[in-house]
Amino acid sequence: MTRYKTILLIDDHGMVREGAALYLRLVNPDLEILHARSPTEGLQQVRDHHPDLVFLDLRFEDDPEAGKELLKTLKAGDEFDDIPVVVMTGERLDRKGVEELIGMGAAGYLAKGTADSAEIFKLALMNMEAGGVFIHGARAGAAGAGAARTPTVRSGAQLGLRPSHYRVLARHVRGMPYKRIAHELDITEATVKEYVSDMCRDFKVENAKELIYEVARAGMAFEDDAIVKSSKGDGRGR
Repeated sequence: MTRYKTILLIDDHGMVREGAALYLRLVNPDLEILHARSPTEGLQQVRDHHPDLVFLDLRFEDDPEAGKELLKTLKAGDEFDDIPVVVMTGERLDRKGVEELIGMGAAGYLAKGTADSAEIFKLALMNMEAGGVFIHGARAGAAGAGAARTPTVRSGAQLGLRPSHYRVLARHVRGMPYKRIAHELDITEATVKEYVSDMCRDFKVENAKELIYEVARAGMAFEDDAIVKSSKGDGRGR
């Protein structure tokens, strides 16, 4: 299954975009790669093409907060909140910084400019294709997040999760807002929040951001049928 056919790269450095495009095409030569030099251009590309996946630079020289603002914009409404956004940055964030981005709706984080950039982008795309979340290059102290790893598909049974919870988690790690998850699974937003709270307790984490972080730390990916759009939820049954 090829989940991502069109990918948008938003970065004010052309060499970064060209390098990322090259690495991504090594994984899949048929990818359509779109480019944007600024968040403004990026938003227009999203409006024009609705890409399947976005790699977004966190910092722009003329506005250091523009990357975060675009992430907020993409996740604020119903039109684009289904698009996973992987944030790229030249700085190495700690766990708190990464969790802040996750809380804003990012589906992943990677530090740019590492010597193994080709492998990093390959693993990032593999993780996203597998329905996982990718975190690479976080500073020491962000347990387990510094090393890229091949995603391992885990079933709901392996994780001890009900099918209903598993389908919510598969979407939650892709940065989908609760409202979008509720719409796709035909359940209420309150039910989504309840399921996430259940899983936070099961995974022994304090909040939804830490839940996604732990999924990334474990290199966890999800079965394809957990992410296929459903017309009806299944309540709390197994």
